Amino acid sequence: MLKPNDLKTAIKNALTDIYKPAVEELVLGLLGDKTTVGDEMAKDIAERFDASTSEQMAELLSSAIDYYVKNISVTGTLITTGSPWVHTVRINAAPTPITGGKIPNTLGIS
Repeated sequence: MLKPNDLKTAIKNALTDIYKPAVEELVLGLLGDKTTVGDEMAKDIAERFDASTSEQMAELLSSAIDYYVKNISVTGTLITTGSPWVHTVRINAAPTPITGGKIPNTLGIS
């Protein structure tokens, strides 16, 4: 089962792992000479960039993934024994509970 909060956390951690080193390397490349002040500034800029983007990107991506997963529509072919017809059916994403020892007819087959 998809857990949106866990997904958001995983995406945020992945973005942080990508953004921080990339921005730090970019800033260091722009500065040219390696200095202690430059290293500190690059780390500070990387931290600020990560803080201002990772959370928002994670929220947007996890919401989009959650939406598409919850609204997925799976169709399949139902072949009945002894029948010359084949039916295309929609398979519901949400599980249907078994009631009274009988499995409900969720496919609409008579």
